[in-house]
Amino acid sequence: MVGKSGLQFAQVAVLARLLAPADFGLMAMVLAVMAFIQVFTDLGVSNAIIHHQDISANQLSSLYWLNVTVGAALMLALMTFSSGIGALMFNRPDLQPVLISISVSILLSAAGQQLRVMAEKSLRFAILAKIEIAAALAGFTAAVCWAWLAPGVYALVAGVLVNGLVQTLLLWLLAADGWQPAFRLRLNEIRHFLQFGGYMMANNFVNSFNAQADILIAGRLFPAATLGVYSLPRSLSLSVAGAINPVITRVGLPVMAKAQHDKAFLKSIYLKTMRMTASINFPIYIALAVFAKESVLLVFGPKWIESAPLLVYLAIWGMFRSCGNPVGSLLLAVGRADLSFRWNLGLLFVGPPALWIGAHWGIVGLAITQAALMVTLMIPAWYFLVWPHCGARALEYAQSMLGPLVAALLAVTLAYLAVSGLAASLWRLGGAALVAIPAYLMLSYVFNREWLFAMRQLITRK
Repeated sequence: MVGKSGLQFAQVAVLARLLAPADFGLMAMVLAVMAFIQVFTDLGVSNAIIHHQDISANQLSSLYWLNVTVGAALMLALMTFSSGIGALMFNRPDLQPVLISISVSILLSAAGQQLRVMAEKSLRFAILAKIEIAAALAGFTAAVCWAWLAPGVYALVAGVLVNGLVQTLLLWLLAADGWQPAFRLRLNEIRHFLQFGGYMMANNFVNSFNAQADILIAGRLFPAATLGVYSLPRSLSLSVAGAINPVITRVGLPVMAKAQHDKAFLKSIYLKTMRMTASINFPIYIALAVFAKESVLLVFGPKWIESAPLLVYLAIWGMFRSCGNPVGSLLLAVGRADLSFRWNLGLLFVGPPALWIGAHWGIVGLAITQAALMVTLMIPAWYFLVWPHCGARALEYAQSMLGPLVAALLAVTLAYLAVSGLAASLWRLGGAALVAIPAYLMLSYVFNREWLFAMRQLITRK
């Protein structure tokens, strides 16, 4: 995941210098539409495959062809109604050719989705790492070459399509292990998967709306260039958790699923997952917030300096958002997709209205509202989702994040003071890293010793 996200990070850094803010704004709109479409690609049964421990070969075959059939139908539907979708969601009918082009990625994803899920369930992350890094490298190369030859939004589309194609091909070549689905599609033998998946699909749809609400609102209220200025630091914030959280949660979900009937063990896994997530994410996000200007100049270049104030708030948003992923794994592990759906449905009546109000104070107001919402929701999430299903008390829940937070705040503060006399952004960031990393490790010995010892065991394998 670090290698894959590093390539994505490099891709954004290079393309930010080759493409205009409006190109990233258009792509943000397109990806918001795709987020809704992709909810339906597997009808929510991927997580059902992980949850259920005994699945027959016939059931797997029916599930596979269901995925492919639905993927093909969604691709054709998006091609057919692309103009209306762009006009309805963003008042931009000119999104039609971009949506038609990227719709092919839906079928590409559906063709390999089940192989990826089966590999995750078997904890075959070594082979998945190779596949995903190779696909990310291919997508990076395609996007950069296209942007160099013909700058425009289609460079970003090319990266998505090549990534999806290569990933699906490699899944069949390296992860299938000779498995081939029988040509059968019998809904009666996968009915209980569809029942679980129904809640999962409804949950994912509502969750996608909540997750993309800021993009939808910004796309309606602001020009594409302004949305581009917002979307790039937003993507940078998401990429941090995107590099780290899957390492933890993609392993955590199948392990929690195996421990779903042992509440004490389940609590232990969940709290360790939370601590690991916070311990790695918090120092990075706090550093991004404190050194926002330097980060924007280094990663995106001088023409994106308007993004720096936004990155401060979006880093705070990303930091607390990263702590929500283990909650989703916990609910799926115990088979409570219905509760996850109800939670996200409730958020639908809180988040988007608040963001709509915040956006009337400009794009910075939208970013501030994002951060404030995420911080506010931490306590209700514990009370309604965590405590009832693994028994983690409020103090245990808070302690899993408090130690990493204190250590990270102190370490980054020391780093900021140490480089306050430097002017050049690169020197400030380099000097800050040299101070903050050892300081964080030493402070973790005081405030977050459990994580530090766990990392030592992981590295030394003792």
